Amino acid sequence: MTQTKKPAPPAPGRMTLVFSGNNYIHKALVVAAEAGVLDRLDFVVNNPIVEGAAIWDYSPLGRHPVLQLDDGLVLYSGLILCEYLDSLNPDPAKRLYPQGAARWPALTFMVLGDGLFDAVSALSTDTQRPASERKTVEMLRNRQRIFASLDQLEADASRFADQPFHIGHACIAGGLSFLDRRGPLQKLLLEPSDASFDWRSGHPRLLAWYDKIKDRPSLKLRPHDLGVVGTEKKKD
Repeated sequence: MTQTKKPAPPAPGRMTLVFSGNNYIHKALVVAAEAGVLDRLDFVVNNPIVEGAAIWDYSPLGRHPVLQLDDGLVLYSGLILCEYLDSLNPDPAKRLYPQGAARWPALTFMVLGDGLFDAVSALSTDTQRPASERKTVEMLRNRQRIFASLDQLEADASRFADQPFHIGHACIAGGLSFLDRRGPLQKLLLEPSDASFDWRSGHPRLLAWYDKIKDRPSLKLRPHDLGVVGTEKKKD
């Protein structure tokens, strides 16, 4: 592997967000918008699967998003960088990572929503591989993760639907948005019924919550709204 070069830290008071720029509900942009710090971000758009991807200059893990701070520290995890961005909100009452008893349910839903996103992402990568390079066992496990996550979210919707907006909501909305945008089950057809898959079917409480929350301004934000050209060919 080519030796990486370490990018210079951003200017004092600024931060560099390295991400793909895909036009789904991106949790890092959601949290930055809610914290009021979008204007402090410089963007590096990166396609992690191409040769010489910029992400390797910032992270030894080769995964995005990552956030580089002005002191040179790089936050390698999306969930960690979101918590950092949230900490910059000058109003503690409006932060998305709650404290006290409300913290643990919010973090639980954060992990569930992010896990849904990861399963969709893994299957989306499989759609770009030749059939001979796909691993059926792994694909079926990720398919199971999607269905189980949706069923759990439906069961839990009454618990999170009326809570003040928090990081769990941002991650759940991001997972659902990515599932809609990528549609990996319909492309891979691991089971015959996947041809007509629609997560909305059989999940009325989750759907009612999503329909209500999806118009929140931070959730409607897309990279192109910030003048950022993403790695996808088409915009929403």
